[in-house]
Amino acid sequence: METKYKAAELKEAFEKCMQYCADNNEPPVDYVLHSFTSISQDTMTKYLKRAEEMEKGDRPVDTDVIEASEVIKKWQEFKTVFWARVGLKDPKLSAFAIFNLKQPCNGGYTDKPVTAAGNVEVSVNLSGVGNKAAG
Repeated sequence: METKYKAAELKEAFEKCMQYCADNNEPPVDYVLHSFTSISQDTMTKYLKRAEEMEKGDRPVDTDVIEASEVIKKWQEFKTVFWARVGLKDPKLSAFAIFNLKQPCNGGYTDKPVTAAGNVEVSVNLSGVGNKAAG
């Protein structure tokens, strides 16, 4: 992947965007980020995927991609913290904040347990207390 953005440039732009959001109580949505960086959600996803492949050893290491992916992860964490704070500050907005936290771009949290697909092994112990069998 030819790096479209240098990691240092991305870091500076992301930090300016995060500061802008914090100073103006502006929700950190990717649209706002786009005005600071012109980076799209698809490009951020590509950086994260490539960095993961590099960490696994499936691709040659490109430090710009790895550093850029760290900046993107920080942006994602910033969005998660923003929505958590909204829900904690104002109970009337907690449902709105939870809805936003459930969006994949804001963390993708779920309130339902994720079940594993496949075989499940259950162990049943038929012995009771002492030598008596459970009845």
